[in-house]
Amino acid sequence: MTSGLPPMLPAGCGAEISVEALREGLDQGEIGVHYQPIVSIARCRPVMVEALARWHRGGAVIAPDAFIPLAERAGLDCLLSARVVGRAMAEIAPLWARLRLGVSINLPLAQLLRPDLATKLRRDIARHGLDPRRVALELTETTPVRDSARLHRVLLRLRGLGFRVLLDDVLPGDPRAHLFDLPFAGLKLDRSLVRLLPGSASMRETVRRLVRRAERRGQVVIAEGVSDRRIWSALRGLGVHYAQGFAVGHPLPSAALPGWWACWRSGRQP
Repeated sequence: MTSGLPPMLPAGCGAEISVEALREGLDQGEIGVHYQPIVSIARCRPVMVEALARWHRGGAVIAPDAFIPLAERAGLDCLLSARVVGRAMAEIAPLWARLRLGVSINLPLAQLLRPDLATKLRRDIARHGLDPRRVALELTETTPVRDSARLHRVLLRLRGLGFRVLLDDVLPGDPRAHLFDLPFAGLKLDRSLVRLLPGSASMRETVRRLVRRAERRGQVVIAEGVSDRRIWSALRGLGVHYAQGFAVGHPLPSAALPGWWACWRSGRQP
C-alpha cells in the first residue's frame, strides 16, 4: 500500500536547514505531522498511529532525520515535541469517533522528566476532548537515562493519569536493558532488528524472550519496520502484539487516515 505522497528531502537538497531556519519554522508553524498506522497482529485491527514530525519549508518537505538531530543539538527538541503534541491532539481528536485510533507521540527524555509535563498534556487533551488512555508517549533513545529512580517515579505518575509510555527502538544487547523492568506500557522493536527476523533464528529467539518478559510485566511489544509478509508472519509466530511499517501503512497526513482505514478494514492486509 503506497502513500501517494511526494518523497521527503534529506539535508543538502536545496531547502535551508540551519538552527536559525528551524527556529523560524517552529515560530511560523512550518512543523506538520504525519501519522503512521499501527495494527494488532493477532486481530488485524487498526489500533493507533504514531505522530511523526515533518518540516514544510520553501515548498519542500524535509525528512525528520535531517532536522531532529539539529533540534536536539540546538536545544529545540522540547519545543519541537510541544509543537507535535499540540498538532497531533488537534488532528486526531476529530477522527476518534469514526476511526477509534489512539496516537503515540515521541518525547525526548528531558521533556518526559519535566515536572509540568503531565499538566500540559492534560490541558492539551482537555482542550481537544481526548481521553489520556488514547495517548501514548514514546521515550526516544538518544539521551542516556542516568537517574532510573526518577524515571520510575515519572512513569508511575503518568500511568496513574492514564497515559501509556513506550520505550522506543529496542535492540539486542540494548544498553538500556536495565530500564525494561520499569513501568513502561510497552517496548518498540527497532526496525534493524525486525528486518532480520525471517532469516535469523537467534534474532527470533531474542524477540521471543522479549515478548515473554514483556507479557509477564503486562507490557506489549510493537515491531517497527514491518515491510513485507515474511516479517509479518515471523512476528505473528513470535507472539509480537502490534506491527508498524510500510506493509501496514506509510506515514500519512491526518486527512488521508480515513481512506487508509477503509482500505485496511476491507481486507488489504499482509
